[in-house]
Amino acid sequence: MKRLKKILFPTDFSKASNHALPHTIELAKNYGAEVTMIHVRTPYADDPATEEYHFFDENRYLEFIEKELRKRSESIEAVKVNSLIHRDVSPASGILEYSDEHEIDLIVMGTHGKSALGRFFLGSVAERVVRHSMIPVLTVAPKRADYRDNPHYRTILATFDFSQHSRFSVCRAQELARVYGADLKILYVIEQEILPGYYEAWKQQVDLEKPELVASARRSLLEALGEECMEGVSVHVEVGDGDGRVHRDIKSFALRHEVDLIVIGTHGLSGVEHMLLGSTTERMIRIAPCPVLTLHPGDS
Repeated sequence: MKRLKKILFPTDFSKASNHALPHTIELAKNYGAEVTMIHVRTPYADDPATEEYHFFDENRYLEFIEKELRKRSESIEAVKVNSLIHRDVSPASGILEYSDEHEIDLIVMGTHGKSALGRFFLGSVAERVVRHSMIPVLTVAPKRADYRDNPHYRTILATFDFSQHSRFSVCRAQELARVYGADLKILYVIEQEILPGYYEAWKQQVDLEKPELVASARRSLLEALGEECMEGVSVHVEVGDGDGRVHRDIKSFALRHEVDLIVIGTHGLSGVEHMLLGSTTERMIRIAPCPVLTLHPGDS
């Protein structure tokens, strides 16, 4: 990943956003970056037509936010931290607007946060930021049984599909692995929707072709990264379950290999296609067993 100078950490002071803070701090330390801790103030309570307006104490709200921001900022050592309240119509647009106007290099955020202030990361907020951000976004999920929450990345997984953008994603993952001294695994999943009666025959055929696919993937990566960058990098080819659900195959691989971070590119889908189909990236954010770093085509 390119040199990081500015990292944006959106927070609503929930457990979800708190889980993302150690990853923010560790990245800032490793890259010598400064952190901006931001709380997006939405105007739902500013409308006299809403019930909340008549029972909302703005001064107490601001005092609480400033106190929480100050408490978290003062608890962070060896990293320069700025904190602020930003007003916008929604958390997602506020995060994106601020990151664009202030030339932020990376956004680190929790997913599905809840707090006494209301639902800030309301399910789709992190996904909307990922979808529209032109810079990398690192998402960290709340604690759960199968979740590997290690900010000191030792094993990094990059997904690959022979596209130009996936080569770029692998290159960024390789740079990140160097900074952390981590092992880098590159995964190509062979997956397509197969009728149940044909799955076994399809899988047998793909298994026969796996050695050549591994060799082809390595050749493609050598062209993109060079011989030196591929030293110590392991390339893996997995055969899916024939249901077209690549995200589940990636999750299974990450669990088996105790991956600390998944690096994956988005393909910039939008409109009706995106709404109906979703994307592998956004599905990974929901089910991944570790943090996910997403890279947009525009960042390349």
